[in-house]
Amino acid sequence: MANAKDAHDVATHKFLLLGPTGSGKTSQLLTLQGRKFAYLFDPNALLTLKGHDVEYEAFYPNNLSLDLQSLKKDKGGDVLMGRQRSEVYLDWEKDFDKKLSSGFFEDYDVIAMDSITTLLDLIMDRILAINGRAGSWPQQDDYGPTMVTFTNIVRTLTSMNKTLLFTGHLSLEKDELSQTIYRVPVMTGKLKEKIPLLFSDIFATDCQNDGKGSITYTIQTVGDRRTPTIRCSIKGLEPFEDVTIDWSKSVEGQGIGGLLNWEKKQITGDKATK
Repeated sequence: MANAKDAHDVATHKFLLLGPTGSGKTSQLLTLQGRKFAYLFDPNALLTLKGHDVEYEAFYPNNLSLDLQSLKKDKGGDVLMGRQRSEVYLDWEKDFDKKLSSGFFEDYDVIAMDSITTLLDLIMDRILAINGRAGSWPQQDDYGPTMVTFTNIVRTLTSMNKTLLFTGHLSLEKDELSQTIYRVPVMTGKLKEKIPLLFSDIFATDCQNDGKGSITYTIQTVGDRRTPTIRCSIKGLEPFEDVTIDWSKSVEGQGIGGLLNWEKKQITGDKATK
């Protein structure tokens, strides 16, 4: 019978980094050790990763129709744009299935998806196209299939026992009863509540500028009233950890990669500092 005290190397971390553009989400991929592969859905991601040893496939909704169309009932909407965006998801799906069947991912230690915000948009575009509403606003019955599809993608990846790093964004929502403002993931429907079931570590990223040229990147590791979605499986971290990267040195092992190295040393009894 297995015992959890011996499970040091059984489970790998599944990171979801949530934060605004420019808060250092994508660059944290570079700090993780091992061979890396990334699916890029956000065109800005490559600007951060260029020059580093990360293999990737990019799926962007290019060549969209900019013709104005009415979104009123029976007016159709921008069908051409919806169809083209839908085809981007189909292209990714074919590529993903091909890589799964060929064992492509077996050679990698880290798999990234940047960002799930744009991936969810592409999934929704495909659902709308299937339902004959390409280019229209989503309706209630469009959200269920989108959530199921995204959940299945994540479950497929988590079953590989690879380190995962997904990036996403946060939006503000107001609770009408308490009047409290919450930071919640930009996600479809009940996925906001299901996130903790899909990822081992959910961090909110931030960037501070002291006005004197010093920029610090941090992750919030403990949830609070304003950002309840956060989850952390690394024991002993501070509520806010500095994950700033010194680009004059080797990037691997800094930032979140450094926190993982620290975690391993704590398990083995090495009391080295972070």
